[in-house]
Amino acid sequence: MKGSELMSEVIQAQAAIDKLRIDKSNSHYRPFIFVIAPFTEVVKGQDKAIQTVQSYCRFVYQAGGIPVCPQLYLPQFINMHRSQEFQIAAFINIVLLTKCTETWSFGKPTHDMRYFHRLAKRKGKNIRQFNLKTEVY
Repeated sequence: MKGSELMSEVIQAQAAIDKLRIDKSNSHYRPFIFVIAPFTEVVKGQDKAIQTVQSYCRFVYQAGGIPVCPQLYLPQFINMHRSQEFQIAAFINIVLLTKCTETWSFGKPTHDMRYFHRLAKRKGKNIRQFNLKTEVY
């Protein structure tokens, strides 16, 4: 991604956060942003995928949001390869998504990501799409 394209993405993200801050009495308000990124590769523990998703969360944070990213959080204590625990994780995803102001999706949608897109639409959440390929910080 060229520098000008990245700057455009950053400006778009900051403008989105500024819009979400309108009418908030606390000047330090940061909206919860549900991060939609490839899930399977992260759960499998692929370091490059984990670092990429971490960079998406950093992007949300730097834009002024609070990133909510279950694919980084849940596998730390839930065994995603056990059916019952996977079902519990799916429920937790729904709960977390409903607490978020909106969803930000990064990159080309995968099968896993399309699930979150459908879920976000059912819950009435705005989905912002970023083609961002951020550098790992």
